[in-house]
Amino acid sequence: MEGTAVDYFSLHSRKKREVDIEMLDYEFVNKCNDVELLKNILAVLQSGKEGRYPHLEQATQNQLLKSLPKAERERIDRMQVKPTISDIDNERRALANWELEMENKSTQLEMEAQQVNKAARSRPAVRGRPNDTPQEKAPVKAPLIQELTEQTKTKKAIPAYDWRAWEKYDVEQAEKELELKEERKAALVQQQKEEIEKQNQRRLQEASMPLSVDLESLTLTEREVYALNEKNKGNECFKLGENDSALLYYSRSLAYDPKNAIVYANRALTHLRLKNFAKAEDDCTQAIALDASYFKAWSRRGMTRFRRGKYAEAITDFKTALRLDPGNREIEKLLKKTEEKWLEVDGTRGGTIDNTPAPFQRFEIIEEDSQKNLKVEQPRPTQQQSFKRFEIIEDDDEDDDDDESENIPNEKPFQRFEILED
Repeated sequence: MEGTAVDYFSLHSRKKREVDIEMLDYEFVNKCNDVELLKNILAVLQSGKEGRYPHLEQATQNQLLKSLPKAERERIDRMQVKPTISDIDNERRALANWELEMENKSTQLEMEAQQVNKAARSRPAVRGRPNDTPQEKAPVKAPLIQELTEQTKTKKAIPAYDWRAWEKYDVEQAEKELELKEERKAALVQQQKEEIEKQNQRRLQEASMPLSVDLESLTLTEREVYALNEKNKGNECFKLGENDSALLYYSRSLAYDPKNAIVYANRALTHLRLKNFAKAEDDCTQAIALDASYFKAWSRRGMTRFRRGKYAEAITDFKTALRLDPGNREIEKLLKKTEEKWLEVDGTRGGTIDNTPAPFQRFEIIEEDSQKNLKVEQPRPTQQQSFKRFEIIEDDDEDDDDDESENIPNEKPFQRFEILED
């Protein structure tokens, strides 16, 4: 119906202008280029106060489109385009798949809820009656690495007949050694437990999780659902440019599901936008550890390392990304640019720092005008010199300028470039 037409031109937010009856004319409308006046004319025509003129309304809309900026005109054109039959079929299939996925997820949640039986788990049995409700077994935590890998080497037992060895055996010293080993082992295990606890606390603190959220009581499916919701929130905030909120939601998603490589890569991209290069590299490394075939994790870590000036490591990451996605022009350009930077600062191609040339010797060349003989002196190179240095002294030159290169510290033979442009 015309009364419920979509307001493509934002007539509700127009500036009020007086519209005379003489303005409701084809000739006036076709010559008018005032956007606000055309909006008011169109509003009067659509209101029906002066009658209904569909063709004049259409002519006013066409003239208004011509007068609008290009970006707004393209936006209105996209809004007015009707979906094709194939678009409608694709959306219907996507909606049907989503409904099926949600039904399966809901069924799985119900089954897990019945197995866990949270109410029975937290409610004690009635006095005098046995507790027949099935209790959930406490989750078996994976033993610590130190408890499994640390094996003490036991000394060879003394034979019972070796009386001389038994006479030399110091029982008190052996007891002290055993106690010391046990203390060291307990200290290592305790240190690892504290480190794991700190990591969990840091992860929750970054996510700013509410105190009411009990992650330990959630099932695996519930964690996946919550993690997906938080990831979608982070994606929306990232698209809107709300980077701090995006970091918060990505961190919450990882609090629910810390084994999602995609969320780590998305959070790394957010850190990269905020120029938190160290954190971005750490997140990319986490994503690669979870999924070594994840192309975006390799490419984003390469970009992060390029920004940090780690050109050799960036070259390795870009080459790995190209192996995963051969022919990617963007990565090829980044690889070429990184190799050029690497050549500028270190002088070797290929991104490997093992093939760095040995320290060069320092030569002092003295040219004499009369005989034009070259006298080469070869002093002993210092340990800090890692580059070639030539100093040419001409005896007949009247200007005795100091060599500016003498002011360059030996420990910094080159200046590392860092690309900061967006």
